Amino acid sequence: MQLGCGLRVKPVKAREYLYVWHYESRVGRRRPVYEYIGPAADPESRRRAAEVLESYARKAIEAARRRVESSKTGAVTASR
Repeated sequence: MQLGCGLRVKPVKAREYLYVWHYESRVGRRRPVYEYIGPAADPESRRRAAEVLESYARKAIEAARRRVESSKTGAVTASR
């Protein structure tokens, strides 16, 4: 299982652009997906990137909690 998300600045034609990445399941594998946010120098882009990043982090933490709880339940059931 791969959990994660992050922020990346990519240079394109001498300008920098902000992207948020996270993992998604595609064709049976977890792959990083990049979401374009906007120009890196734009304060609105940085604000939006923080919001998007926080949202993905919250989802990843909840998914991890569900998997841990599920595996605990399965382990208790299997030990009986």
